[in-house]
Amino acid sequence: MRKKKILFCSEATFLNTGYATYTREIMNYLHSTGKYELAELGSYGEQDDPRARNIPWTYFSAMLPKDPSQREQEIFKSKYTMQFGEYAFKDVCLQFRPDIVCDIRDFWMLEFQERSPYRKFYKWCIMPTVDAEPQATQWIQTYSSADACLTYSDWSGELLKRQSDGAINYIGSAPPSAHSAYSVIKDKKECRKELGLPENAKIIGTVMRNQRRKLYPDLFKTFKMILETVPDPENYLLYCHTSFPDMGWDLPELMIKEGIASKVIFTYICIETKKTYSTFFAGPTSISPFTNKMSGVIASVQQGASYDSLSTIMSSFDLYVQYANSEGFGLPQVEAAACGVPVAAVDYSAMHSVINQLGGLSLKTKALYKEMETGCMRAVPDNEYAAEEICKFFKLSEDIRKNTGKDIKQNFLKHFQWDKSGQVWEKYFDSVEIEPDEKTWLSQPDIQRPAAKPEESEFNSVTEMTNFLIDEVLRQPEHKNSFFSLRLRRDLLYRFSTSAVDGIYMNDSSMVGDPSKKANLFNFDKAYEIMKNRRLEINMYEDIRKRAFNL
Repeated sequence: MRKKKILFCSEATFLNTGYATYTREIMNYLHSTGKYELAELGSYGEQDDPRARNIPWTYFSAMLPKDPSQREQEIFKSKYTMQFGEYAFKDVCLQFRPDIVCDIRDFWMLEFQERSPYRKFYKWCIMPTVDAEPQATQWIQTYSSADACLTYSDWSGELLKRQSDGAINYIGSAPPSAHSAYSVIKDKKECRKELGLPENAKIIGTVMRNQRRKLYPDLFKTFKMILETVPDPENYLLYCHTSFPDMGWDLPELMIKEGIASKVIFTYICIETKKTYSTFFAGPTSISPFTNKMSGVIASVQQGASYDSLSTIMSSFDLYVQYANSEGFGLPQVEAAACGVPVAAVDYSAMHSVINQLGGLSLKTKALYKEMETGCMRAVPDNEYAAEEICKFFKLSEDIRKNTGKDIKQNFLKHFQWDKSGQVWEKYFDSVEIEPDEKTWLSQPDIQRPAAKPEESEFNSVTEMTNFLIDEVLRQPEHKNSFFSLRLRRDLLYRFSTSAVDGIYMNDSSMVGDPSKKANLFNFDKAYEIMKNRRLEINMYEDIRKRAFNL
């Protein structure tokens, strides 16, 4: 029997993003078993990138080919989902003919695989980022349509099971682990000496990108409360490995407002020597101690610290704190644990699972609020409680704090290992029965003509109109009881529709308050054109498949 063919859609595995790292490690594990034929469709990686040569499985780029035509550029720019793999997906499917397609990203990055004309030819196994509750109804519908669904955390899995009433085929959590650079316990004093930090300081640290959901305003307020409570505030420092400017907070303004600017350390990178150093905030650029020139830039996604440097930074902390209103996982918590550093986190979303499994310090929430853009509940941490708990932690003896770090490390080794997570994926793949190609990729093409358009007045109800569009125009009756059908019926009734995904109607969601969406007049004529064009697109790709395989 041939090997099962598995296609992972993610960010190119030679990159160092979170999605790329997770996909690379899981695929490395699966490749080591020798049981599967693997391929990846990688976003943000060119086909001829030299780093792709070292990938031990088949690599496809999600990007435009070299020297693209004007038409290719227009198609790629027509929808923002093209960058996530939609542009190349159908061609890659015809080349690789996967038995299983997998994705580990956000809803809007993976949803194109559900509406692919070739969806019925592959099993679909996904691990969506679930960072808050409730999940949008449409997202739940999409996850329910997958053949299998994993999550990054137990909290996320329980949410999906509960919200879908068991309709999602949830098969377990498969959390990420830390890079091997974090696995060696480093001497804290040596790390501080390397970074130029005071040897005997009490350092609270965090590694969070400067974005809206990372609660730097609350973290700064909490740190100020700590300084006002402890008997030796001169010994305390807050270390923020983050970026500025970025897509989030005005950090210098927040520090000045709280009066803590002289107590907060940031990471800088010398762009000439590529070395990392730590200092008080000096703006986006600073004088590098390695060149004595303005060659230092604050750490960012573009100019990031190496894994070795980050492990040194983490190892210099006395306590790591994840202070966010929600997390899909919050990998730095696990990285800190791998370094043997005690961890504290807000008790909400995936942080709830991670902090409980690590045996860390759980920081209770004061309230949850509903976010207008997504409809999800976000956490408001109890800053007073957090300050009190952190002060209690530092009242413990140094030996007790050190032993706490050792316990955290052991819990990391128990719960967060790549082979353990790889085995969850492996178990599902082994359970899938391969169907003969004659029933999938080599089956006879499904080409159907959409029905001619009648007058709107011929229908007695919106429900009758919706059923006609799905049954006779789109020719996909399986959608009749779906979110898609409900939304179509609603929009025909309201006579307007909103576009949140660059004109994609098949998988779209009307989220109140999102300025990127447009409200458009909607009627039967428009609905008919959308369904007809969708059917014609399916026919076109079925014809391409017919010619590709001489069916």
